[in-house]
Formats: sequence, C-alpha cells, structure tokens
Amino acid sequence: MADTGNRNVENGNSDPLAIEMGRIAKLLALYMLRDIEDESKKVTRLNAVGFSTTEIAAMLDKTEQNVRVQVSQSKRKSKK
Repeated sequence: MADTGNRNVENGNSDPLAIEMGRIAKLLALYMLRDIEDESKKVTRLNAVGFSTTEIAAMLDKTEQNVRVQVSQSKRKSKK
C-alpha cells in the first residue's frame, strides 16, 4: 500500500498550504454556524458556500445520505 503522507484525500491535493487553507475554511464555516441551532439551516448554508456533501457530513457529524436529503429538501422548499 502506498503512503500518502500529508495528502488531502478530499481533493487529491498534497500541497501543505492548500491543506492548511482547507482547515482554515472549515474553521470559518463552523464559526459562521455557531448561532444556528437548526441543523437543516446549517447544511443549507454550508452547501451554499460550496462545501461538498462529504465535507458537510464530516463537519456536522452526519451521514452523507442525511446531508443529501437535507440539501434536496432545502432546494424543494426554495422552489415553492
């Protein structure tokens, strides 16, 4: 098995600066959500700023399927 070292598996990037920038972005996203209690609103906000389903699930300790359902429901609500 090959050693990936500091490789960022989420986006395939092994650049240490990119990894750190990703961490900072996630910290800022969590800070942005600090006052929001509704989990579906958190998912919607993170999705709106460009986080992937996988990233959102990891940040909010949810399954990817749960995040997909919440994003889908949010899109359906916004169309009404």
